[in-house]
Amino acid sequence: MKNNIAIGIIATLVICLAIVCVAYINPGVNAISGEGNSTISVSGTGIIKTEPNQAKVYLGVETQSRNVTEALEENSLKMQSIIKAIKKLGIQKDSIETTYFSVYPIRDYEKSGEDIIGYRASNEITVELHDLDKIGAVIEEAMNAGANKVRRIEFGLTEDKKREVKNEALKEACKDARTKADTIASGLGLKITRIATARESGTYVAPYRTEVFGGEYAMPVPTPAPKAISPPIELKEVKVSATIDIAYECR
Repeated sequence: MKNNIAIGIIATLVICLAIVCVAYINPGVNAISGEGNSTISVSGTGIIKTEPNQAKVYLGVETQSRNVTEALEENSLKMQSIIKAIKKLGIQKDSIETTYFSVYPIRDYEKSGEDIIGYRASNEITVELHDLDKIGAVIEEAMNAGANKVRRIEFGLTEDKKREVKNEALKEACKDARTKADTIASGLGLKITRIATARESGTYVAPYRTEVFGGEYAMPVPTPAPKAISPPIELKEVKVSATIDIAYECR
């Protein structure tokens, strides 16, 4: 009796091992029925590059004084002038957002005791633009009003444009997946009959960012500062990618 049980266990293990070996030898083709049907599972990627229709300018002002109140007051007055100058260009209030603000002590680390020798105030805003021809003018007017740092310019897409381009990228991903499946099926001597399953893996919009001036620390601006001129800004394409997983039934 015990011998029969042992033989049964061994036979079961042999059958399981054979199934695992078959699955390992053919990782891309999985049997789904006893009628000769199989599936080919592939991932397709679509990439679309398009001109941006939105930009964000990150800029601000940094001030320094021996007195914390003076540093903050000077900073606040300059930022008020910057925002006022930007609004004169037709930029709406809801397109201007404060993204960073800080006041911190400056210490003399060369002396014992780390004495405080002054205070630095920093205030940064983000200006969202849909008229990209105004990028240079925004920077020019902000600098003339007291800004001494432009951290970066970010080129992107509006939500409507994102949806439109994402759909185009998904179509390209579907074409890519079908091309891969046809190639695999041809190599295996199979013919695709239908789509078994399809799943979107994700879409991604990669905005283009460019560092401009005073990225980490503002540079000292002479007083009186020379009048700034509008800098030339070249647009950079935005890349949108999509990935889709599709299983094709074939025989």
